[in-house]
Amino acid sequence: MADVGVQKAQCVHCRVPVAVPDSYAHGDHVKCGACRTKHKVVRGDRLRLVIADVGPLREALAQNQQLTSRLEAELAQARASLGVGANGLGIAVAYAVYQVGWNGVPIDRDLLWACVAIAIVSGLLLEGANWAFLAKRHAITRLSKELADARTDGARLRTQVREASRV
Repeated sequence: MADVGVQKAQCVHCRVPVAVPDSYAHGDHVKCGACRTKHKVVRGDRLRLVIADVGPLREALAQNQQLTSRLEAELAQARASLGVGANGLGIAVAYAVYQVGWNGVPIDRDLLWACVAIAIVSGLLLEGANWAFLAKRHAITRLSKELADARTDGARLRTQVREASRV
């Protein structure tokens, strides 16, 4: 049995079809039966529903912007951190102590340059291993995914606020 004088439009929140009688004019409010979200009726070339109260959307958008800023800062910190690569300095110091203490090598320019080279090479190798196999790569991947999700959510919220404020 078809409903005469009733059109259907999707709920913006849960995507369930909402029955909108023809007696509802442009700008009237209707409630979704599934999620209880209130919508404004937008009548134009086709029937659409937009969120009636944008206050919670604006609050969610502000929280999303804070989350995005925090994730960007954490991602920049994760990319810039030395991590285990700083242990290259400890390896170089251990090499110098071994050479001076056990082998009796005098402390001179050659020993210092060797220690600097060992610190740089071992630090780069450790940092490369950390990026390739360990926590740094995992953290960067996790933060990048969370940041992409937050940006997608923010774009969706901005679209909903913009559409709701047009009516």
